[in-house]
Amino acid sequence: MQTMRVLGIIDSQNDCGVALMEDSKIVSAINEERITRKKLVGGFPKESIKVFTKPDIIAVSGFCTPPIFARFFRNLQKAEYDVRKKKNTKWIKKLSDFAQGKLKIQTSKPNSWFGILEKPLIKPVIRRDLPKNLKNTKIIVYDHHLCHAAGAYYTQEKDQVLAVTADGCGDGVSFTINVCKDRNIKRIHEINAKNSHGWFYGLITMALGFQWHKHEGKVTGLAARGTASNVKINFPFVTKNGSTYYKGSHMPNDIKKMIKHYSREDVAAWVQKGLENHVTRVVKYWVQKTGLRNIVLSGGLFANVKLNELIFELPEVDTVYVFPHMGDGGLALGACLLTTRSKPGNLKTPYIGPSYNDDEILAELEKSGLKYKKYTNIEKTIAKLLSKGKVIARFNGAMEYGPRALGNRSILYQTNDKTVNDWLNKKLERTEFMPFPPATLWEKRHKCYKNLKEQNTQQNT
Repeated sequence: MQTMRVLGIIDSQNDCGVALMEDSKIVSAINEERITRKKLVGGFPKESIKVFTKPDIIAVSGFCTPPIFARFFRNLQKAEYDVRKKKNTKWIKKLSDFAQGKLKIQTSKPNSWFGILEKPLIKPVIRRDLPKNLKNTKIIVYDHHLCHAAGAYYTQEKDQVLAVTADGCGDGVSFTINVCKDRNIKRIHEINAKNSHGWFYGLITMALGFQWHKHEGKVTGLAARGTASNVKINFPFVTKNGSTYYKGSHMPNDIKKMIKHYSREDVAAWVQKGLENHVTRVVKYWVQKTGLRNIVLSGGLFANVKLNELIFELPEVDTVYVFPHMGDGGLALGACLLTTRSKPGNLKTPYIGPSYNDDEILAELEKSGLKYKKYTNIEKTIAKLLSKGKVIARFNGAMEYGPRALGNRSILYQTNDKTVNDWLNKKLERTEFMPFPPATLWEKRHKCYKNLKEQNTQQNT
């Protein structure tokens, strides 16, 4: 029987990339930022796609931002990207804010008039940008949040789970609840993009002087230094009957004016606490309503580790699995999984990116002119250096899948230096309050952490 090769594509404003499956086997996945070295770069993944050979089917995730016409004119897409990176002219930013905040183009659903106009253009746009040898390949397009749910469901091991997806927006939706069983995913509830917690968190991120779609993690880190109760503003969401409704403005300048009298730390704590309160209430409602106590999470909102922790600690919840590439960068694999509908549990490792053999590494070392030495027991050498207080840059094996550094492309340092956040963040040109995640021996976990439940979640998500 001939092997079916499925190539997944996410053509997104942020973190575009590709994934490859052969029948039910996940072969590899990579995002454009890993090749271009431009963090969370969006657009068509023209460099990533070169890594893979010809597939039988191309599976495309539904779009998030910007609308389809910006993909016909890639300069428009770049202009929108530059708005987020603060490289835009003032009039372009005003135009972008108006389109998103007033016209709400990016929150349009596929069945809206705007979505209906876009639908026939999706495949031609993707086909136009494909390499010449792939232009005649069959293309399937899937819903944005369905791809998020598929990534979370099919890569963990349980057959019956409750899949929760949440992000800024995708195909006009920002939050979905899905019952997953017998390899099928059934959406039982959704919250539209106009009521998006992810979108509001992004607006606050911009208002605090950070970059939207990139620095939301900085807001989470900054929240630990603030006091939410110091902000005397009603949180602009109402949650009832398992849904949530946004009562505020979608215009960035309005948000900036709203918080201008408060410190960055207190605003960060306020938005983080509000997010936690409302999202955990929605999850709790649907866990109780469905009786499904095993939860899987995907979507950019679940890059928020503090939120994930609180969901995990809900008394109604038994286990939580967070898809390793929870943001839009993981949608390419989600699209592949929807095509193959393989048995849950086929992601055995997060190390599914490209790997390099010794000859390739040696060639790069020679080219760089750097001094090097080959060790027979490199791990023992690293351990000795760490014990002496050295900072180690570790490049080993296949690349990690997703935004987390999991040891193969990581900076390592000992954990007994309380000043590390100050000086190492400065050297890495990171904000001083950003944390570094710990790597812990599995058998020592109970000595290092509180509130652990026994479940097979051994990677940092």
